[in-house]
Amino acid sequence: MVKLGYNSNSFRSHRLLEVLPWLADLGYQAVAISPDVGCLDPAETEYSELEKVGRLCDQLGLAVVVETGARYILDARRKHRPNLLEVDEQWRQRLQYLMQMLDWCQALGSSVLSFWSGELPPEQSKEAALQQFERALERLRAMADSAGVSLGLEPEPGHWIGSVGDWAEVRQKCAVPFEMTLDIGHLLVSGEVPVEALIRQNAGSIVNVHVDDMRSGVHHHLALGEGEISWPPVVAALNELPADLPACLELSRDSYRFHELAGRSISFLSDLGLIKHA
Repeated sequence: MVKLGYNSNSFRSHRLLEVLPWLADLGYQAVAISPDVGCLDPAETEYSELEKVGRLCDQLGLAVVVETGARYILDARRKHRPNLLEVDEQWRQRLQYLMQMLDWCQALGSSVLSFWSGELPPEQSKEAALQQFERALERLRAMADSAGVSLGLEPEPGHWIGSVGDWAEVRQKCAVPFEMTLDIGHLLVSGEVPVEALIRQNAGSIVNVHVDDMRSGVHHHLALGEGEISWPPVVAALNELPADLPACLELSRDSYRFHELAGRSISFLSDLGLIKHA
């Protein structure tokens, strides 16, 4: 049975240190921390603050995942740029950021770093993108292995690696291994269904799960039960994954109603047998 959690990008109107005990009280067992301008801003956060958060998570029994998907963390005017596929030296900014986040994994007590490929720049070829990606991943893999951290690459609709099929193709061609962050709702966007079958087929590669509902072909994260996912078979498949694997709700569009959805979501999944209240 996975460890159900919540992503910090989905409670942006609340303070992190106030939410963590709240999540534990509700029965959550994990938290995905997305450093951003309003939550552990990488440009301003002291390492001692990270260690404080890590200690609190440990005391509360919350497993930690470090997420790196903040939209404008590197460039205030360009969403998710620069990325690892840039044709100029800007790709190093993303690499340095991911290396910084690997270092943060140590302070926060995280065993998983979640990231994505980014969109393919118009002037970049797929062949050159693979070489560039492999070049960056060599650096990340060495650091991650030394730190005992898994690299969970998330197929992100619209990105170079936009589907589980893309993930498998690049993984086969790439000389450097990496694991998977699987977003449940994204499978509906990319038409990779039934969802439960994809979970089972990739169970050996999944190190992190994003939990959300969606509608077919529409990349809008929705609260559970508000989209088209058939949850009973999905929950059955999730229950077959390793017990220590984090599965965190990612409902950034509904951050304003976190106070309602946090309790509702865990009850929804508990009723289906994903998690039992203590």
